[in-house]
Amino acid sequence: MLWGRNRQVFLVALVAFGLLGLLMFSAREGANLSFVERHISGAAAPLQRAVAAVVDFGRRTTRSLVELRQLGRDNERLRAEIATLQFQNANLWENKAEAERLRALLAYRDERPLLPLTMARVVSRGLVAWHSELIIDRGSRHGITLDDPVVTPSGAVGRIIEVTESTSTVLLLTDPRSGIAAMVQASRLVAIAEGDPSARGMVRLPRLPRDFAINVGDVIVTSGIGAIFPRDQVFVIGHVQDIFVSADGLLKFARIVPAVNLDRLEEVFVLRRGAP
Repeated sequence: MLWGRNRQVFLVALVAFGLLGLLMFSAREGANLSFVERHISGAAAPLQRAVAAVVDFGRRTTRSLVELRQLGRDNERLRAEIATLQFQNANLWENKAEAERLRALLAYRDERPLLPLTMARVVSRGLVAWHSELIIDRGSRHGITLDDPVVTPSGAVGRIIEVTESTSTVLLLTDPRSGIAAMVQASRLVAIAEGDPSARGMVRLPRLPRDFAINVGDVIVTSGIGAIFPRDQVFVIGHVQDIFVSADGLLKFARIVPAVNLDRLEEVFVLRRGAP
């Protein structure tokens, strides 16, 4: 009964004692070994090598596990550092781009000291028709009033349609509700520019007489008629992309590509008409 219950323990102990004996044999100098001891030592050599290999494998495995844990910690640290550097790089790029835009805007304003230009940032788009309105961070306390024209160095943007103390809403010239007095720069003929309801983000000159002198590629500018944009300073609206003739052949309209990329506006100028 005792053997049955502890057979595995006895076997392990027997193997351990055997290995201990083999190690003791191997530790003795070869010259002092008897004939029997030399044969026993020689027979045990493969087992010793196997045991040594297992021990060496265990050491290498343990070392590898320690190194893997260290590599894991290093990878986590490096990932955190990379994320921080990416965040810093993105902000540096944004700051550089903003500085370049502001330098260009300030240069434009300084070159036109007689124009009462107020620089404003775009803070959001209109909730009803996001592509046709935008909100800027300047309002009545900054001298902004209704119908003040909004421009950039590239050209016309639209006009102010709502003013609060600290913000204003701009109706873009691509909105069908807009309506800006325009002129074909080449022929000096005038028309009304409004948002094209059939092509989002475009402007059109509607209901033109059949003999109205206009061609693809012509530049369209503000005419100053209508008391919105000034007469002594023109702003580019865009250039003619297509000309369409009505079914009866009596009228035509011109489709205009805006000079300003209105979907990417970040800063604008408000031309304060009420400024002294």
